[in-house]
Amino acid sequence: MRTFGKLGSKLAITLLCVLLFSMLSGCILQSEKEIPIFSDQKAPGQEMELFADDFFQRPEIKENLAGAVFVVVRDDKILVKKGYGFADEKQQVLVDPDKTVFRVASVSKTITATAVMQLVEQGKIELNNDLSAYLGEIQIPNLTTGSLLKMKHLLTNSTGFEYGDTADSSTEDLTQEVSLEQYVRDHAPKVVRQPGEYYRYDNLGSTIQGYVIEQVTGQAFGVYVREHIFQPLGMENSDYRLTPSIMSQLAVPYNTLGEEIPIYATIPTELPGGGMLSTGSDMAQFMLAHLGGGKLGDSRILKEETIAEMHKPQLAIHPELPNMTYGFEYSNRQLYNGHYVIEKAGDLEGYHSGMWLLPDEKVGVFVSVNKDMEIRQELFQAFMDRFFLNKEEKLLSPEPLSPSQPSLSLFEGVYSDLRNRMWTSRIRVEGDKLVLRDPLGEHVLHQIEPFLFEDEQGVKAAFKLDEENRVTAFYYDLKSDSWARKMQEPMIFGDVEPDGGYAEYIYHLQQIEVIEAGGEQNRFQPEQPITREEFIGWFIRWAGIAPSKQEPIFADTKESPFVEEIQAAYEFGLIEGSDNGQFHPQQTLTRQEATLIVWRMAHLYLYAEPRETPVSETDSWALEGVRYVVEKELYGPEVVMDQEGVLDYKSKQRMSKQEATALLSRFAERLF
Repeated sequence: MRTFGKLGSKLAITLLCVLLFSMLSGCILQSEKEIPIFSDQKAPGQEMELFADDFFQRPEIKENLAGAVFVVVRDDKILVKKGYGFADEKQQVLVDPDKTVFRVASVSKTITATAVMQLVEQGKIELNNDLSAYLGEIQIPNLTTGSLLKMKHLLTNSTGFEYGDTADSSTEDLTQEVSLEQYVRDHAPKVVRQPGEYYRYDNLGSTIQGYVIEQVTGQAFGVYVREHIFQPLGMENSDYRLTPSIMSQLAVPYNTLGEEIPIYATIPTELPGGGMLSTGSDMAQFMLAHLGGGKLGDSRILKEETIAEMHKPQLAIHPELPNMTYGFEYSNRQLYNGHYVIEKAGDLEGYHSGMWLLPDEKVGVFVSVNKDMEIRQELFQAFMDRFFLNKEEKLLSPEPLSPSQPSLSLFEGVYSDLRNRMWTSRIRVEGDKLVLRDPLGEHVLHQIEPFLFEDEQGVKAAFKLDEENRVTAFYYDLKSDSWARKMQEPMIFGDVEPDGGYAEYIYHLQQIEVIEAGGEQNRFQPEQPITREEFIGWFIRWAGIAPSKQEPIFADTKESPFVEEIQAAYEFGLIEGSDNGQFHPQQTLTRQEATLIVWRMAHLYLYAEPRETPVSETDSWALEGVRYVVEKELYGPEVVMDQEGVLDYKSKQRMSKQEATALLSRFAERLF
């Protein structure tokens, strides 16, 4: 869920899937005996096709689907390869698994990682070498960590980069050509955490993998992959760029409302971390090669021992809770009924894909849809429950811990997600358990090992400690694309009353490093009006969006200390300028202007629907924003009920800094 065209790689699809996972029940773990994968009454292909037909005929699926392709392979055979619905609803073109092309989005990363491992086999890349040896003239600043950045860190989403995503990842200008070298040069990240120490989903790291491939082979990334993976495996309809042939077969993308999304290209033009276009048939060939020890027919793309290395855990917060292989992920293990599964999901506007491999059973599953809807985890759970369900269901019961185990108070605190900063987890001790509060609600965690916990549904959580036995990070399998960093206690501002109506919001944002400490005079100036530029600066940091390196669209922001944040907000569609192309960065922000930015985030990237909540005097252009904020109660004590029983949001008044903290803090708490 990872490379959405705009913010979704960072927020929308990640959070949608988190919400979905939270509603999935099941804590079935491994038992002594399993049901065979297929019964004796039907051939495996028949059983699998019946399963797929039944799933895609479910009313809630069929009525919302545009098109889908579904593929299952086992050993050296394709068991099912089938299309459902339409590649083009207007023209009534059916999905053809052999011809219809989908954007597989971040599933692309597994192909890129496979290419890297080919070069490792050839001795052209050393996983533990300093990455700078493969970057040519481009430098990645790494001045404070005291640890080398290596290729293995790129393959395991543990780079330590300040940001793993960029704003400009797609364009509707299909003639635009952006090279990998230029893109990496423009977006060279800074290393701010020790590489290899923290798991954080990293699109930029995958892009740099592709650039390294170009540097060590002297070939364009797309050419290398075509010659060394696509052609040997017979993947005839796969590419990393929109060729005329690919365009003619591309499934039309649709949004949640079923509206057609304009065709777009990726930036860079060949995007290693999310730009691959492919068919169900071609993805079957790729899965067969991985499950066949790197070999398909007479073609070998990797040695068997290299494939085995790619499929085993390479990064884990706890041995019982692995996070990454080389190029594949683990997540939500309770869905897998005790089986070893590695996976990769991918999301772009209008396209959502998932691939799961069960290396021990030599089984692979792939699905892709051409509409903004979520079916993947529901589909895969149904698949596992149908074909890999254990006969005896057993709940995992915690083993008693000795008195010498660490005190639960060690884990108390506030944790901020390393990718989506505003996703805040608060952990407290209640008796012999931990209670975790996050935007999905409260979860009770029971300790089963010194640093390993489990909730009521069997979802695991674990903590990371440093050399001095201090807790530094936390990972909960319900949210699967990064660890959360334990935050320091906030610095107390001299002009913020600890018991005041806004203190909890101010200190929340300071603790997750959205707003800075009080400076020399240790003051926040809570009642001071906030400027347009300052609010955007807060908002972009709050969302975890990388500041943009592009030329500013607004001429009057070039001297602003928040110029890169303002440009990023513009690229994500969160702000617009005035009629004369100005932004007026130092102008104070009205309360209704602030709600419009929040509404655009919620509507564009969290799929929020317009509200009809009555509000007090508000300009027509801001009505949707104010209604949304009022209904979600994203405000502090400044909002009161008027004599007619309508909340007076004071839409046209200037927003103060303390009011802005209430808006963002409560939005973070009430994402759903």
